[in-house]
Amino acid sequence: MSEAYERSLVVEGSSAYERVSAAVVGVSFVAFLAAIGTFFGWVPLAENVAGFVAARYFGAVLVALGFAVAGLGVASRVGMFETAPDDSAGLVAAVVFGMLWFLTLGFVAQAVGIGAVGWIGALAAGVGLAYATLVSSEDIGSTFPVAGFLLFMGALFVAGAVTPESAWMSEAFEATFPGTVVIPTATIMGALLGGWTGAKAYAGYGTRGRQNGAFLLISLVVFLVLSILVLLLAFVFERGVAVVLENLIIGAGTALAFVALPVVLLSRRAYRRGIVTGTGTDAVSSYVRFAFLAVFVLLAAGLGYAFATATSLSYGSVTLEPTTAVGALPALVVSGVLLLVARAADTSTAETDREQLVARLARLVVAGLVAGALVELFVAEIGVPGVPFMPIAVAAVAAVSLVALVASYARDVPYPRVLPVTVLLWASVVAAVHVLATGDAVAVAGVGIVEGGTVNWPFLMNPSQGLGIQIGVMPAMFGTIWIVLGAVVFAVPLAVGAAVYLTEYAEDSLFTRGVDVATNGLWSTPSIVFGLFGLAFIVPRFGDSPSILASQLVLGFMLLPLVLITSREAMKSVPDEYRDASAALGVSKWRTIRSVVVPAAMPGVITGVILGVGRIAGETAPLLLVLNGPNFPGSAPGVLSSFDVGFGLQPPFIHVSNPALLERASALPYQLYAVITAGVGAEESFGWGTALVLLGVVLSFFAVSVASRRYFRRKLQQ
Repeated sequence: MSEAYERSLVVEGSSAYERVSAAVVGVSFVAFLAAIGTFFGWVPLAENVAGFVAARYFGAVLVALGFAVAGLGVASRVGMFETAPDDSAGLVAAVVFGMLWFLTLGFVAQAVGIGAVGWIGALAAGVGLAYATLVSSEDIGSTFPVAGFLLFMGALFVAGAVTPESAWMSEAFEATFPGTVVIPTATIMGALLGGWTGAKAYAGYGTRGRQNGAFLLISLVVFLVLSILVLLLAFVFERGVAVVLENLIIGAGTALAFVALPVVLLSRRAYRRGIVTGTGTDAVSSYVRFAFLAVFVLLAAGLGYAFATATSLSYGSVTLEPTTAVGALPALVVSGVLLLVARAADTSTAETDREQLVARLARLVVAGLVAGALVELFVAEIGVPGVPFMPIAVAAVAAVSLVALVASYARDVPYPRVLPVTVLLWASVVAAVHVLATGDAVAVAGVGIVEGGTVNWPFLMNPSQGLGIQIGVMPAMFGTIWIVLGAVVFAVPLAVGAAVYLTEYAEDSLFTRGVDVATNGLWSTPSIVFGLFGLAFIVPRFGDSPSILASQLVLGFMLLPLVLITSREAMKSVPDEYRDASAALGVSKWRTIRSVVVPAAMPGVITGVILGVGRIAGETAPLLLVLNGPNFPGSAPGVLSSFDVGFGLQPPFIHVSNPALLERASALPYQLYAVITAGVGAEESFGWGTALVLLGVVLSFFAVSVASRRYFRRKLQQ
């Protein structure tokens, strides 16, 4: 019988060599995380743990990794396990190891006072090690230099030659390197090298080993970037959350509305995908999703307990009051998000004449409600003295929608089921807008939507008068929101329109190439230059004073080039087959662009908006020049309430003005600069709280943009 029929194509289990290699990778990863944690103070470095300084444990881990890595190389070389190393570790590894040992020995020689002679010896050692790595087999050339580095640095830490209290002054760099930086930095470097070597050994060296090692290094670097982002957010959150949540009082009804939002979203996702069993990322995601759902359901149960017992719940400085009313702004946010979800989930169509009539009536009713809300928001309240019209209309529409929803479930009719939910959510949105515009509550027996009082968040809702009299960032927060929204409204349509012309109409010429150069140059222009341009050109032409409008235009000019670049690239990536298919159907070019090209490019456009908003929302230098408001204003800019709409017989027949846009204001980065850098009017905790709120505002814009991008991607896949 042929030997091929007696051998298995897949070898089950793992050898001791692979298990040791995997252990090296795992320990390296843990050491990598611990070393990063020391920079943020989450992992002790100078404290005594079980009678030893914590830094010595880092040294012990490096020593253990060094012996393990050396053992892997020896075991492979003597043939204890089956591996397939190449004849050389490669030129790249030789150069890296040579430079590593040259710098390590040179710095150590300078630290002990040898000086120039030490650097010459270090250079000779580095060149010799690089040559030895190049001519040695891969298993020895990849493991011994790394093992030597791990053992050398680990021995320095264990012996106490380098401690957290150590400080090395480098004459070459004119800088001081404390032990609190040297120890974690050397640990990170050793962990990367040890993990890389372990990954190569696990795959048996050779081509697969190099690929495995490169993949691990890339993964660790990506993880490092993500961990720095997460740690940065956690670092700011840890220092600012106490002052931000100080004396927060929230009504149970409003809290229940916010809790209901993730419950609905997670339940919908769980219903569509179910529970994924087995192993893999899908199963883990399923379990995590259900865990979060369980947490929010428990929170909803706690809120129900507060309703039933009429008791207040407190945790730290946060208090939950058993009120049943919902604030207008929270109701608007929750209803708006649920409305977007309901519209995205509505895949049913009206088939019969009766269903089409119902759909048209529903759209007509919604259009009437929205028109009434806009009139009340910008003109005046609709109704007769003492009898407002909008609450009655909203209540009637909501009642009919509830009856239709119950009837659709009772008759098991699939199409109208989503329609009354959509109309009901529109009614909730309109009711919230009515309350915000007029101040009149839409509630019965305490249950409904009220203007305020359900949330008392001093840090977000109060102004700050400085010197600790009243701590709050409300004016600066609204200033940031209005400036960013204005910049987006100004820049995005211009950028998308320019991208459409340059991509779909203009031919490749000197003009388009010049536009590309100018756009890239504008995006790389320092922000202070935009601020100077705004101060010299925009401010004199719009009120001759720093203002919100000038800030919106300056930040809009900063946002414009990035959105233009990303929009052009997104439109270029749309396959020409889409355009050809539309033209083959007799569709005009403009309609093809509007209905095919732009929707297909919207995810890329929104990506540019996300990146741009992340930049302009935190800009400080331009605002110092073109906003220049008080450091701690007493009130927020009334942009919405200052709109004045008039009608006349002279063109343009509709006159719109807003004096608030021409006033000075404050913004979160502007106020943060005053608190932290200039030390104006508040203590450090207020600065950390302001930074946390600024991150929250930026992440909120990100969330809206990401949700919009996912919506358009989902539409493209349908």
